[in-house]
Amino acid sequence: MFPTLVISAVLLLVNAVGQTESKPNRQESESPQQVHVRIYDYAHVPPEVVVEAKRVSSSIFQKIGVEVLWSDHSFSNPGETAVASDSGYPKLQLRILTRKMAEKLPVKKNMTGLAFQATQGQAARVANVFYHRVEDLAQQRICSKGEILGHAVAHELGHLLLGNLDHSSTGLMKAQLGKPELESATRGDLLFTDGEALLIRRAVGQPNLDR
Repeated sequence: MFPTLVISAVLLLVNAVGQTESKPNRQESESPQQVHVRIYDYAHVPPEVVVEAKRVSSSIFQKIGVEVLWSDHSFSNPGETAVASDSGYPKLQLRILTRKMAEKLPVKKNMTGLAFQATQGQAARVANVFYHRVEDLAQQRICSKGEILGHAVAHELGHLLLGNLDHSSTGLMKAQLGKPELESATRGDLLFTDGEALLIRRAVGQPNLDR
């Protein structure tokens, strides 16, 4: 009888270990870190383009473990602006500007956007995207306006979360959005690099950061 008890105990132990290993790590199963982005659409972009841009940009961030919560500012009634839950995570502003508004900023003609640098004691939180540049790039008929806008938005938000205006030699954070980048975007390959993804997750994961 004794050997039988020993065998039973071993089988129970093996089964328990197997069940433990099959369960996902609690940290891995947790919800992704969140960043809240409020959109100020000065260019009056068609709603369907905005919807696609949100989807594209959200997908880019989801691939690095970050969830974007969007809210749209209402110019007709500012009080109706949706406010995401106050979790303390970064809250950023995205402004979609017209050509005339962009001309008032210190930018080059081929730039699709501009992120304002942080000032002393305050984190950067305002990103700008130029919709006329989105329309210009869409004339190449490689990507839709929504796809282009979504990638431009992710790029500028990336600057805010990375905490700098530096550009990379590859990927989403390249300085210009040209034909090669558009072709990569339409394949879903225009993304943050692994190093950028790590820095962004670290920035978003600091709920006490004043953003």
